Amino acid sequence: MKIRGNRKKIIVALTALLMMAIFITGCSSSTRLSQDAVAAVNGNNITLAEFEKTLALQKMSYEAQLGPDVFNQDMGTGMTLLDSIKKSILEKLVLDEVILQEAAKNDITVTDEEIEESYGPYVMFTEENEAFKQFAEENNIDEAYIKQQITKDITINKYRDLYISDLEIAEEAAKAYYDENTEFFAREEVNAKHILVRTSTEDAEKKAQDILSKIANRDDFMTLWEGYKETPEEGIVVEDLDYFGRGEMLPEFEEAAFAMNPGEVSGIVETTFGYHIILVEDSINEVETFEDVKNNLMEFLKEEGFQDHIEELMEQAKIVKKEEL
Repeated sequence: MKIRGNRKKIIVALTALLMMAIFITGCSSSTRLSQDAVAAVNGNNITLAEFEKTLALQKMSYEAQLGPDVFNQDMGTGMTLLDSIKKSILEKLVLDEVILQEAAKNDITVTDEEIEESYGPYVMFTEENEAFKQFAEENNIDEAYIKQQITKDITINKYRDLYISDLEIAEEAAKAYYDENTEFFAREEVNAKHILVRTSTEDAEKKAQDILSKIANRDDFMTLWEGYKETPEEGIVVEDLDYFGRGEMLPEFEEAAFAMNPGEVSGIVETTFGYHIILVEDSINEVETFEDVKNNLMEFLKEEGFQDHIEELMEQAKIVKKEEL
């Protein structure tokens, strides 16, 4: 089901906040671990081999986006990016193990067919990507490891679904949450189109001023907008941005768009991309009613109940972590 407007962002954001707390909970101990383990959860070891393979995949992803020199950068906390990645991986592996142990108590299993359904696309990707295939071989990212990760993911999702399906959220509880957090359900959005003259265009600001001089109203804007759309001109971009909320656009663009009324055309708005002329087609500023958000809110409260359950499991678990990775 599509969540309209800010509602989807709210549910995602609230769920993300719940997850953050779990990573920093759980009993920890300095009890000695075996050399081939990075942690133990209720006596079950998390192996160094799994940690190293997971780390290799994470490093590959970061390096592809940010370059090979990124890992020694200070994160502003006295930790390098590499140290931060290592810590996050260890916390995630511990969290997964806690959930997997609870799933086992509930007799949750994964079939060979379910594993192969996910493993097949991985094999296809590897065969089509020689660079990744070489990386996997060099880092021992083998079939056993990939199938282990697939099994873990499916098991954790099955346990989550099982737990949530058994949760009952009273409508009164959802209404109380809504009444206490009404600001989360405010919807402030505009629907806009724009004509952009890129900064790299010769005499970009003058070009934008020339375009603006031809616009006296919405109809003039749309005539030019449609013209550039049908016959593109180098350095000029036209876009229908549809509805967007605050925080989704560059600050200068956002400030101008939210200050306008439907049907209005802006002056020149300068951003790092260039010079914009904006047409606001529609604006929405409302608080969605409880009836509008009730179903999604009750689903969120079930998710919150699951996160509370996992946090409790983390607190009860006997967790030992290697202090230096």
